[in-house]
Amino acid sequence: MECRQVALRSEPSNVGAESHAPRLASRPSLLREIALIIGLFVVYRVARLAITGQDDLAFDNAWWVWGVERAMRLPDEELLQDWALQWPDLLKAANWYYVAVHFPVTAGFLAWGWWRRPPAEYRWARRLITSLTALALVVHVLMPLAPPRMLDSLGFLDTMAAFGPSAYGDSTTETMANQFAAMPSLHVGWALLVAVVVVQTLRSPWRWAVALHPFITVVVVVATANHYWIDAIAAAVLLGFAIAVTPMPAGPAPITKLRRRPQAGVTLSTSGPVGCTEPPPGSTVSPSASVGIKPSTTASSCPPRPRTPTDLRSSPRSTHS
Repeated sequence: MECRQVALRSEPSNVGAESHAPRLASRPSLLREIALIIGLFVVYRVARLAITGQDDLAFDNAWWVWGVERAMRLPDEELLQDWALQWPDLLKAANWYYVAVHFPVTAGFLAWGWWRRPPAEYRWARRLITSLTALALVVHVLMPLAPPRMLDSLGFLDTMAAFGPSAYGDSTTETMANQFAAMPSLHVGWALLVAVVVVQTLRSPWRWAVALHPFITVVVVVATANHYWIDAIAAAVLLGFAIAVTPMPAGPAPITKLRRRPQAGVTLSTSGPVGCTEPPPGSTVSPSASVGIKPSTTASSCPPRPRTPTDLRSSPRSTHS
């Protein structure tokens, strides 16, 4: 009987990945990306006008947040500012960091990703920042919040008005409404996003230095009384949600891994050791099933099966003449 060897090949589980490879490998249009980012910024600025005229609600939310922080035993933001007031030049530098670093670093991060990183990694970063900003905008509208520097009775100082520069101009009633988007802190959210993407996508040991950016940002926004601790915590939570639902550069979104099911028709037998192909007792092997399969000349890897009373009765006895 002629035997021939059959090569078994498993099909890849990500069907259709080849069709998406050219699209993912191509760099997105620069003009399209610039228009998308500018459009996102304009929508964000315009939508913040929805909180205009909600001054009383914003201050009520501020006192509620202050009480929640005290219940959580978080550090007092005013104590951190009092400590920083010993060095007015340091607080002025913190004001500059708050005003001048937030947007340029984020824009430079996106430009670097588009120019230097693989397109899939850039798309991941851009989707993350889009999702995080959209989520933050929803919270801004639902929960207008006055920043700590507006709570004069607690002893907070508006360091931007005292030392400059100010990101909001005069703290008058007309301009104050646009400053009620304190929850969450997008300064902290974007800084964390930059750090997460850089650490996740680069392999250089120096990539961990980018973690200084979110750390300094948290200290700056609290010391300048622009945000509460909870604003930073809320930004981190929203970023975590955005990461969970956003497809990764080389795979699906992390949340989809929790919903994966075994492939249909694939069953695993636990009746014997892995690799044991010995048929179960009493079963017969169809001759057609072994046609074309080259028999193995090596010894079976299966351990000897213990003999049962049925086997003993059915086995032939040797006779002696």
